[in-house]
Amino acid sequence: MTFSFAEVGLPVAVLMALTVLVPVVVVPRAVMGQGRLALGMGLVALVVFVAAAGWFALFHWRAGDVFRWGAVLGPAAMSAFAWGPVWALVWLVRAQGVERRRGEAAARAGLDLGRED
Repeated sequence: MTFSFAEVGLPVAVLMALTVLVPVVVVPRAVMGQGRLALGMGLVALVVFVAAAGWFALFHWRAGDVFRWGAVLGPAAMSAFAWGPVWALVWLVRAQGVERRRGEAAARAGLDLGRED
């Protein structure tokens, strides 16, 4: 068995690109709620997982193997070890943006969020 760029590097690069670019489309930049962000990031994880499963299904089809769900979904789930940390980092950055926008909106409204009553 040989491991070439097309079999390992390209799928990882495509999954990483999807992990970074899909949130731009799925989650609006001006989102103000963490719940909406969580929903969008869950959708991103689903899209990337389906893309990984599709990629593995394509490789099984090209190799002439009989299609088995376990042979496709197992490696697709394991691919999350590669794109999962990037996905979490994207979520963290987007969550910080949500909190920044909420703080700016509160400051514009004249609210003092640091004051304890």
